Amino acid sequence: MSNILELFDKINPLSFLNENEPGGLNEVILCNQINPEADFAIIALGQDQDPIRKEFYNLKKHTNTLKIIDLGNLKQGQTPKDTYFALSEVCAFLLRHKIIPIVLGGNNDHAIGMYKGYEQIGQIINIANIDSRIDLKELTLTADKDNYLAHIFCSDPNYLFNYTHLCYQSYFVETDLLKLLYDIRFETYRLGEIQNNLEDAEPLIRNCDMLLADINAIRASDSPVSTCPHGLYGEEFCKLLHYGGASDKLTSLGIFSYDAKKDNNNRTAQIIAHALWYFIEGYLWRKQDFPYKDLNNYYRFNVLMENEETIIFYKSKKSGRWWMQINCSDQMQQKYLQHYLIPCTYKDYQSAMENKIPDRFLIAHTKLNL
Repeated sequence: MSNILELFDKINPLSFLNENEPGGLNEVILCNQINPEADFAIIALGQDQDPIRKEFYNLKKHTNTLKIIDLGNLKQGQTPKDTYFALSEVCAFLLRHKIIPIVLGGNNDHAIGMYKGYEQIGQIINIANIDSRIDLKELTLTADKDNYLAHIFCSDPNYLFNYTHLCYQSYFVETDLLKLLYDIRFETYRLGEIQNNLEDAEPLIRNCDMLLADINAIRASDSPVSTCPHGLYGEEFCKLLHYGGASDKLTSLGIFSYDAKKDNNNRTAQIIAHALWYFIEGYLWRKQDFPYKDLNNYYRFNVLMENEETIIFYKSKKSGRWWMQINCSDQMQQKYLQHYLIPCTYKDYQSAMENKIPDRFLIAHTKLNL
């Protein structure tokens, strides 16, 4: 897709919003007034996402300089594959213009369309997924919400470098599936692990280009649409999306499985709206301090392990955040420019000082030195 007219051909514009109405986020611009210099673009998969929009646009304005456009609702194709393709075209257009797509609604399988947007621009990416289940059933010709991950993992050519799954609940996930993901060097973290120390999730999300979230990861007492009695509290969900917004690396967000018919008093719509607000708040906190750009703005620490491996850590002078450098060839560093430096925590540095190699270092090292 090369121009805005082609973009409009794939969407149905909104009619309920009036940009002159008083309110909080009244800087949102409708799609017929698209600004190619926008920071974010909202695209929904069906009109039942309008309650989220209405809750979101009534929240406090962030700043006069922020530009948000709402592209309306994606036109549904004759088949799911047609819809994935249309979404990939829209996402690729936005990514080329450095605009962050925010995809709302539909089932998890629409992540295929988002992923294929990166495929179109030839970008190797990391995906982080917040979900109570791991939807990796047997690969079939037709993708659905239960096997969409298989279609992403097995796409050819493949532009996925790493996949991180957050907040799965053990009674929903077979042990063999967890072992499979471990064997292919993907990362999985239980709900309890994340809730016990939410800050440990920050580097995991900071490492992703594409962040996915299923509202079934939120407990039903907080989110009437959720099918899970256990899960994240609403404020925890907001915090995880704030981490995503604050990541210099992240360039797209998808929030799936919202069903307005099941939403009691718009409570789930409110949680999603609040999470979006925090996502954008995080974006305004971005420091542009990913280490590959300018190492002069970092403290460097070399840790020599007992096996004579040296792990290099970087600490940002701007934000205090940490990264590890994965040892690999110059050729691999050029190919995986944004992947051989991986986010970590101060605890990872402390572990290395105690001669314990951090797990995330081992996973990335294996991938880059096959």
